[in-house]
Amino acid sequence: MIPAALPQDLQPAGRNAPLLIAAWFYTDPPTAARLLEEWLATADSRHRLFPMCPFICQLAEQIVGVLPKAEVFLQRILPHLAQYVDAAMEEYDPDGRGLPVWPSPEEALFPGEFAPGRVTVDLMVLLSNEIAAFERLSGKNTSREVAHTLDMAEGERNELDEWLRQTFWNEEEGTFGRYEAGKEMEPDPSPCGYFPLVWSGQSREMGEALRPAAARWRTMEWTPRGWCLFFFLLLHTSHKSILAQMLHQGLPVGALPLEMAAWTVLACAAGEKRPALPGLLHWLDSCRHVRMYAWLAAALLAVFGLVWAGMWLRSCRRTVDIGQLEYEARALCEAEEHEQAAELFRMARLEGHEDYFAYRQAGEWMHAGQYARAEGVYREMLARAPDEPNVPLNLALAVLKQDRRPEAMEMYRRFSEDQQMRTRWPELADRARLAVELLEQQQRLDARRE
Repeated sequence: MIPAALPQDLQPAGRNAPLLIAAWFYTDPPTAARLLEEWLATADSRHRLFPMCPFICQLAEQIVGVLPKAEVFLQRILPHLAQYVDAAMEEYDPDGRGLPVWPSPEEALFPGEFAPGRVTVDLMVLLSNEIAAFERLSGKNTSREVAHTLDMAEGERNELDEWLRQTFWNEEEGTFGRYEAGKEMEPDPSPCGYFPLVWSGQSREMGEALRPAAARWRTMEWTPRGWCLFFFLLLHTSHKSILAQMLHQGLPVGALPLEMAAWTVLACAAGEKRPALPGLLHWLDSCRHVRMYAWLAAALLAVFGLVWAGMWLRSCRRTVDIGQLEYEARALCEAEEHEQAAELFRMARLEGHEDYFAYRQAGEWMHAGQYARAEGVYREMLARAPDEPNVPLNLALAVLKQDRRPEAMEMYRRFSEDQQMRTRWPELADRARLAVELLEQQQRLDARRE
């Protein structure tokens, strides 16, 4: 049953457009698809949507997973999604610091937590998830526009994830923090601090630390929109106890008719058995055999050993073009087979575009936790192209991940003080300077605990 207060057009929804589409996803996916395209059509000359909310790729992924003729719909919207992702990175990180901020209290999910320049993890999580969804949606698309956005967005997501894991997560206290320039990092007890429960990069320890706090939530601290959107994302996770807690507490007071209607739909959806994996993965499994081949290859590698693997990879090199190699590497990355993806990117390097595929290979080593190998590739790249701006920053991160903090700090500091880098790449130099500040702050906190 569709609540009467659920409009079939986007315009009445205003800033609740993503919530309207989420509700229609569970009641009539074709209507959700139409509304999503209407949302994309609101783009201005800078490709900013109204409302601007880092949620559209996550909605698109779910819709594609259940929509008839989904591939036609996906190919139609993908170029617009690429433009939106570019605009979102510029909108939320205008200074290029690598730490996104809500532009205004009206755009923030929790206006009461907004302060100019304040970095909260709700936005970091939404952007990280949004970029990850865009990467999965892009699949085998090889258009120049989509590929360019993928390259930029992947680096942004890696940076967001590292900030969340290394700086904003306090392992001892089991909380996430918030950051404001000139202030010490402090725990965030607001709803913003619990959005990592729906972060695709959360660890088991994070979930176990945050989950018990759900019983202490007070709905008065949440906005109805934030409550509903968080609930929608939570439906696709394993945190069933929190879903039950939220259902028991009900919608926060002050909800608009559309928010109440959407909550009714989402609450009903929580009673259904739905897969925790994104719907797109099931669609890919049914429509494209490449994922099956990738998993089969992984299994065969484990059975027949490294010698056979070398023969198989050499055979692939003779029979698969460079575009296919990249596609299979991306599929392995999506399946979290990062070491095998790194090997395919190594093979692609031999076929041309050395720097591009070396950068990809190093990224896969980072995903796999093979930081020393990533460091080696980054140092090779730096020796060939010392003026490439992103490589020294990624090298510093690889060094930091090996618990060599002083060395990493010196790399960041050297980059931030390099006059050539400051002139040509001021945004990256500011990011490096901020990294030094946060690492120094972490040193002081560690010293106090000791």
